[in-house]
Amino acid sequence: MVLNQWLTEKYLNPETRQNLRRQFLQNRPFPHLQLSHFLQEEKVRELLAALQNEPFLRKDSDLFTFFQTADLKNTKNKIVREFYQLLASAEFTTLLSDLAGVKLQPKKVDISATLYANTHHLLPHDDRLENRRIAFMYYLSTLKKKDGGALCFYQQKKNQPTTVTKRLPPVFNTFTFFLVSQHSFHQVEEVRTDTPRLALGGWFYDQ
Repeated sequence: MVLNQWLTEKYLNPETRQNLRRQFLQNRPFPHLQLSHFLQEEKVRELLAALQNEPFLRKDSDLFTFFQTADLKNTKNKIVREFYQLLASAEFTTLLSDLAGVKLQPKKVDISATLYANTHHLLPHDDRLENRRIAFMYYLSTLKKKDGGALCFYQQKKNQPTTVTKRLPPVFNTFTFFLVSQHSFHQVEEVRTDTPRLALGGWFYDQ
């Protein structure tokens, strides 16, 4: 079983999953969830060390500025490849489908690593593209409120973002995900510290 080699034990418990699904559906301004202490400590350390060997390229546009790796599906790093295989596995896709109450394609996930340095940001958008259903981020750093870099969720009106109603600062070893829809406007606020905001993120797709 792939999950018990990577995930902490509480996320293998059916009762815990049922409670998390209720929480996901109730969260506002659109369904989302944060899974803290997500991976086993040894796996986190291995993954963090492995990412130091991945090349990051600067990405700039009117919408964002940050450093990013290529799609990690093709990585040659053993540990990073195993993490990709975990997320792409039928077991993990089933887990995420259960928590979100949607049907996701097994073995189809986009994933890359991002590094936000001081002044880097991502402006509001909704992530809707090519049957994306679940957007996710797995954090490998922690930033305080004053440091910026929080994932911010917006209220929307007439399919346009209006007001930030929730801020989720990055917390080490936390897996955050949300339902992609016409309501899922979000941003990464500007980083205001020299502490890098390091995460792995991407999308799962409709079945």
